[in-house]
Amino acid sequence: MQMERRQFDRETATVAAACRVRGIAYRARLSEVSQQGCCAEMARDVAAPGERILLQLGALLTLPAIVRWVEGDRAGLEFAHPLHGAILSQYARRQDEERRDLH
Repeated sequence: MQMERRQFDRETATVAAACRVRGIAYRARLSEVSQQGCCAEMARDVAAPGERILLQLGALLTLPAIVRWVEGDRAGLEFAHPLHGAILSQYARRQDEERRDLH
């Protein structure tokens, strides 16, 4: 069995995001995030391969992306512009802190 090699490291945190497809907003959970893209868990049949979408992470960060594959409620997304790794790590940490503060 051959191990899959990735060009960029992936962030292990799961991040909540808003996803805009054809002008309609959906909730999404992002995982396996790298500088080039991520896996998004969202409602089934929301987007198709090749479709352009917008990911909204908080109030200040919007990421255009292209859907590369879809399997059920999961989709592989490629960011239109590489994402600096520290940006997502910082956002994921902030989300974790907010969740802890609520409990």
